[in-house]
Amino acid sequence: MRCGYEVIIIGGGHAGAEAAWAAANLLPNAGSVALVTPDPASIGVMSCNPAIGGLAKGQLVREIDALGGLMGLAADASGIMFKVLNSSRGPAVRGPRCQSDKHAYAHAVRAMIESRPEIDIIPGMVGRIITEPIRGSSRRRAVGVELTQGADDQTISLRAGAVILTTGTFMRGLMHTGETRTPGGRAGAPTSGALSRDLESMGFELGRLKTGTPPRLDRRSIDWDSLQAQWGDDDPAPFSDLAPASWSAGGVGGLKLDRFPLIEQIACRQTRTSPEAHEAIRQNLHRAPMFSGQITSRGPRYCPSVEDKVVRFPDRESHGVFLEPESLSCDSVYCNGIATSLPTDVQDVIVRTMPGCENAKIIQYGYAVEYDSVRPHQIRATGETKAVEGLFLAGQINGTSGYEEAAAQGLVAGVNGARRARAEGDWTLARDEAYIGVLMDDLVTRTPVEPYRMFTSRAEHRLLLRSDNAPDRLTPIARELGLLSSTGLGALRGQVFDRRTEALDRVRREIDRASAAPEPLDLVLRRPGSGVGTLREALADVELDPTVARGVWETAYAERLYAPYIVRQRGEIRRQREMESRRIPGWVEYGSFEGLRAEAREALARFQPETYGQAGRLEGVTPADLILLSVLVGRGRGAGGGVRAQAGV
Repeated sequence: MRCGYEVIIIGGGHAGAEAAWAAANLLPNAGSVALVTPDPASIGVMSCNPAIGGLAKGQLVREIDALGGLMGLAADASGIMFKVLNSSRGPAVRGPRCQSDKHAYAHAVRAMIESRPEIDIIPGMVGRIITEPIRGSSRRRAVGVELTQGADDQTISLRAGAVILTTGTFMRGLMHTGETRTPGGRAGAPTSGALSRDLESMGFELGRLKTGTPPRLDRRSIDWDSLQAQWGDDDPAPFSDLAPASWSAGGVGGLKLDRFPLIEQIACRQTRTSPEAHEAIRQNLHRAPMFSGQITSRGPRYCPSVEDKVVRFPDRESHGVFLEPESLSCDSVYCNGIATSLPTDVQDVIVRTMPGCENAKIIQYGYAVEYDSVRPHQIRATGETKAVEGLFLAGQINGTSGYEEAAAQGLVAGVNGARRARAEGDWTLARDEAYIGVLMDDLVTRTPVEPYRMFTSRAEHRLLLRSDNAPDRLTPIARELGLLSSTGLGALRGQVFDRRTEALDRVRREIDRASAAPEPLDLVLRRPGSGVGTLREALADVELDPTVARGVWETAYAERLYAPYIVRQRGEIRRQREMESRRIPGWVEYGSFEGLRAEAREALARFQPETYGQAGRLEGVTPADLILLSVLVGRGRGAGGGVRAQAGV
């Protein structure tokens, strides 16, 4: 085994896989990236809901794909039900989603990772980050990891220029089902306490968060045909712009992707909880870990447990439950809507009083997981920690929830880890460039008290950050970064983007020409009831390359629909970018700025914003505080009231 790498990634979940893929795109030498995971067979596993995308999350997946990532391709290869959510509303808030075959998804991710000669997959459990002092500084840098392997726990050290932690729920993970507590970050998987202790020894502030999962049922024991069917779209759309017509017969990254959808499409079923179940829950709240005091950490309020729902909505007699098949190769069914940590006997009542589930067999009971996270005010928008140079964090370790949020962070950390290893500059995305930029900025300007989830409402520029135009916004950036190679998958993505750009420019010209008519097409497209079909009918003579046509028509329509609002939004962005470009000097010690309110000083000292734009988004910092901060910095008042040279400002 080689011991020297450019980047080491710890963890093979969604963040780790995306980090390894992005780093490999930038570090083309064989064996430049190490992916360390306790069980290589678990790379890409879908621990909870076997689904990708959704509202705002679908935008993240499209952005990951536009930047050369793997999540969209894996979802397209494994999707068994594709559906665009909010399809009746405007393009800015629509969210592509697919129900995945969880085994096919994990297989696709592993196949892609294993196809890369740049990535070495190393089995082992990391217990320590190796650091060394930075000459002339009180800070330290990450230079490798120490891990154990095999039944005899043989210790091995690996060295690298950057280390990326993507530990998910495995740091001191503790699973709860009723009064029963079991160490682990996922059913059947181990937990790690060594990394938590190591991070604490380096001075990191850790917190505890909680997530949960529902029971799984045996489909053969459900009266499936008696329940209302929920089908996907008749004309499903893929996540990746590498549409089937562009996929070579040889496949992509070891996958055979010669058509779309690739595998059989199926329906989910809908049922509901019962008054009897609600009464059983109320009678057993003292046995529920979230209510008994056994769990004190916060869970996601937007995805509450069924016991939370019963307590918060006492007048509701039932709550909807979607029965979602987890795979075509097994009979496991995911009960979306009844995540719970109640005792098994209460879960039996909940399940068997749902219509169609009277004789249902529970394959796996629901449980809650408590785990350690690193408070994200300790990272920068690159994913790099402020305390230790070259150490990056991505995924649930940063207090987020969801496969898509994890993968987005993994991509950012993978790019910046590779750039750090090569002594290149930082790379970030702004809030007006991508949902990924919104995600990373939210993490470094707010401390989540519950797992963070992306919503369209978090993006103030969502008219610009649509799922349809992700490649137009981000693929040129991917090219500039070097994420698109000149051969293989990168070259294919570049070719598809060029075809899309050419076709989109043509449609824009045709719309402009048609808008010179007595009834401008621009105005027709903004009328209530108009849609992509209106545009295609108006330009019926325009034939486009079929490999890009669908996305081009959608983008062209959305651009004209929102045109007046986009002009206004771009003006706001120009004004905001002035604040984003103004950096706060590193010498500033906010405690010495006695003119600032105590709340503002505390927030600024805690988060250490890098720009005035970030400072203005901190909770507890007002516009008046920001103006005063600018004045004080301009005067050069640093630590102890001493005046700093203007060159330092």
